[in-house]
Amino acid sequence: MAATPTFTCVCGVQKKSSNHWVLAKVTSRGITFMPWDWELALSNDIITLCGEGCASALLSRSLGDWKRPAPASAATPIRVVEDPELAVA
Repeated sequence: MAATPTFTCVCGVQKKSSNHWVLAKVTSRGITFMPWDWELALSNDIITLCGEGCASALLSRSLGDWKRPAPASAATPIRVVEDPELAVA
Protein backbone atom coordinates (compact mmCIF):
# COMPACT_ATOMS: atom_id res chain seq x y z
CA MET A 1 0.00 0.00 0.00
CA ALA A 2 1.41 3.40 -0.98
CA ALA A 3 1.42 6.32 1.42
CA THR A 4 -0.22 9.51 0.22
CA PRO A 5 1.36 12.69 1.60
CA THR A 6 -0.87 15.31 3.15
CA PHE A 7 -0.05 18.95 2.48
CA THR A 8 -0.93 21.59 5.06
CA CYS A 9 -0.77 25.35 4.57
CA VAL A 10 0.92 27.58 7.14
CA CYS A 11 -2.61 28.64 8.19
CA GLY A 12 -3.56 25.02 9.00
CA VAL A 13 -5.78 24.20 6.01
CA GLN A 14 -5.17 20.77 4.47
CA LYS A 15 -4.97 20.41 0.71
CA LYS A 16 -7.86 18.67 -0.98
CA SER A 17 -8.55 18.63 -4.72
CA SER A 18 -8.55 22.40 -5.31
CA ASN A 19 -5.92 23.75 -7.67
CA HIS A 20 -5.37 27.27 -6.32
CA TRP A 21 -2.52 26.23 -4.02
CA VAL A 22 0.92 27.77 -4.58
CA LEU A 23 4.44 27.01 -3.46
CA ALA A 24 7.06 29.33 -2.03
CA LYS A 25 10.77 29.09 -1.41
CA VAL A 26 12.37 31.54 1.02
CA THR A 27 16.12 32.11 0.87
CA SER A 28 18.47 34.76 2.21
CA ARG A 29 18.32 36.42 -1.20
CA GLY A 30 14.54 36.60 -1.49
CA ILE A 31 11.29 34.74 -1.87
CA THR A 32 10.05 32.89 -4.95
CA PHE A 33 6.44 31.87 -5.60
CA MET A 34 5.68 28.96 -7.92
CA PRO A 35 2.54 27.26 -9.22
CA TRP A 36 1.53 23.99 -7.58
CA ASP A 37 3.74 21.06 -8.49
CA TRP A 38 3.23 17.79 -6.62
CA GLU A 39 6.87 16.66 -6.75
CA LEU A 40 8.26 20.08 -5.84
CA ALA A 41 5.85 20.32 -2.91
CA LEU A 42 7.53 17.26 -1.37
CA SER A 43 10.84 19.16 -0.96
CA ASN A 44 11.80 20.14 2.59
CA ASP A 45 12.67 23.73 1.64
CA ILE A 46 9.31 24.44 -0.03
CA ILE A 47 6.40 26.13 1.77
CA THR A 48 2.90 25.08 0.67
CA LEU A 49 0.27 27.84 0.65
CA CYS A 50 -3.48 27.40 0.21
CA GLY A 51 -3.94 30.45 -1.97
CA GLU A 52 -3.33 34.10 -2.69
CA GLY A 53 -4.21 35.26 0.83
CA CYS A 54 -1.58 33.14 2.54
CA ALA A 55 0.95 33.90 -0.20
CA SER A 56 0.49 37.64 0.26
CA ALA A 57 0.74 37.25 4.05
CA LEU A 58 4.04 35.38 3.65
CA LEU A 59 5.32 38.09 1.30
CA SER A 60 4.29 40.81 3.74
CA ARG A 61 6.08 39.09 6.65
CA SER A 62 9.18 38.63 4.49
CA LEU A 63 9.21 42.30 3.52
CA GLY A 64 9.03 43.22 7.20
CA ASP A 65 11.98 40.95 7.94
CA TRP A 66 14.02 42.48 5.11
CA LYS A 67 13.49 46.01 6.46
CA ARG A 68 15.13 45.16 9.77
CA PRO A 69 18.82 45.98 9.87
CA ALA A 70 21.07 42.96 10.04
CA PRO A 71 22.69 42.61 13.46
CA ALA A 72 26.43 43.25 13.49
CA SER A 73 28.21 40.04 14.34
CA ALA A 74 31.69 39.71 15.80
CA ALA A 75 32.27 36.88 13.33
CA THR A 76 31.56 39.19 10.39
CA PRO A 77 34.21 41.91 10.13
CA ILE A 78 33.03 45.27 8.84
CA ARG A 79 35.10 46.48 5.92
CA VAL A 80 35.67 50.16 5.52
CA VAL A 81 36.15 51.09 1.91
CA GLU A 82 38.04 54.30 1.41
CA ASP A 83 37.70 56.42 -1.69
CA PRO A 84 40.79 56.08 -3.86
CA GLU A 85 42.78 59.24 -4.39
CA LEU A 86 42.85 60.46 -7.93
CA ALA A 87 46.16 61.54 -9.45
CA VAL A 88 46.19 65.11 -10.67
CA ALA A 89 48.33 65.85 -13.73
